[in-house]
Amino acid sequence: MNSPRKKKYGLLGLLFAFVGLIVFANFWKSSLRVTRVTLEGNRIVEAHELFQLAQIHQGSLIYDIDLKAIQKNLLSQCYIKEATVERNLPSTIQLTVLERTPIALVNRPDIVYLDEDGVILPHSISKELFDLPVLSGLKLGQTISFGSRVRDPHAIEALQILKGAKMVNIELYHLISEIQIRNDSDMVFYTAEGGVPIIFGDGDIADKLVRLDAFWSQVIEERGLQNLQYVDLRYDDQVIARWNSKLNKTKTM
Repeated sequence: MNSPRKKKYGLLGLLFAFVGLIVFANFWKSSLRVTRVTLEGNRIVEAHELFQLAQIHQGSLIYDIDLKAIQKNLLSQCYIKEATVERNLPSTIQLTVLERTPIALVNRPDIVYLDEDGVILPHSISKELFDLPVLSGLKLGQTISFGSRVRDPHAIEALQILKGAKMVNIELYHLISEIQIRNDSDMVFYTAEGGVPIIFGDGDIADKLVRLDAFWSQVIEERGLQNLQYVDLRYDDQVIARWNSKLNKTKTM
């Protein structure tokens, strides 16, 4: 008869121990304080600016920290595309950010950058230098808001071209020194070397970029740029190139 009673007392003892452990754990958690804040992922935005935006005070109770509010503060910096804020017990708050990377520079009195999503970014933000293609002929309006997106369809198409060039071949992206909107429609590139015009037209972005990359790697690598006057990509399945007043057509697959 003692055996059931012993089991009962044993279970009660385990229950009290479990409850005590929970109480102790909660007390321990409630007493933890922030002694360290770490940051990862920033290259463009200075760390001190992000720490200032986070507004995390040393010695604060770690579970009193509002992670969502800190995330919102970090995202208020237009160069921050994504932000994660985590507690790393016992005493660390971890900040991880993904920055927007400029992909083009807009030629206007107050120079601005655009990322691949069309977000307008300020020119002077850090010591990081950007060697970027220039977009000219765009109409963004006199007043702009950093962090907003461009609505000009030509700007959006130009960014799609640059993004596509990176995907086809990073060297193709670096080939482009300027994209000019001509007559509010056709796109014209100018090469970084030699300033050779490349008439891109509009539409069929992926196909044109593949043709241009093939032409550049197969023809220009062999013949060079010295006598090249212009390249025209507006015709299906071919690249039109003028060399010393001679018109050459190059078929591409």
